[in-house]
Amino acid sequence: MLTPAEREQLSVAMLKDVLSALREAKRIHSVTVVSADKRVRKICKRLGASFLWEGRRRGLNRGVTLAVRDAQRRGAASVLVIHSDLPLLKPLEIDTFLKRSAGRSVALTPSKDRHGTNALLMSPPQVIRPVFGKDSFRKHLSLAKQRKARSRALLFKGIGFDVDTPRDLVELTRQPLLNETGRVLRAFRKLS
Repeated sequence: MLTPAEREQLSVAMLKDVLSALREAKRIHSVTVVSADKRVRKICKRLGASFLWEGRRRGLNRGVTLAVRDAQRRGAASVLVIHSDLPLLKPLEIDTFLKRSAGRSVALTPSKDRHGTNALLMSPPQVIRPVFGKDSFRKHLSLAKQRKARSRALLFKGIGFDVDTPRDLVELTRQPLLNETGRVLRAFRKLS
């Protein structure tokens, strides 16, 4: 089990890895991180992402809605929501996801348990509302169907692997990680 300080270190490492993957993806034009933690702003600046403070009214769906509105104000034709707990995410997967999503209003990749949504592409940005949380994969597909939006579900190992439970963490330690997350996990092993 990780201490609160170790959980924070791991979260920051995964965020850095996700931002690096997004920065290296050829089909991504800009990246914005929404967070209630203002310390994240420094990480974003260092890794070429914008930072959007979600304020005191916290929550994933509220934060995503805030980011979607911000993207629309800046003229975005589409928005890709990617979570920060995807340590196996690779730039090629992101580019392939976007290529295979061409012509769709909604494209998504489920979490490894097939219940959550780890990637959600919306084009235009508010074609559906975000409903992250319990059973969000089914809910997002249902909303797309209700809106008669062309949708596509795509499976990817890196996008699908999120870290939510101690079991996920054990599985992650079995991966040959050559990124910031791997460095942090190796440091944890040395301490134990």
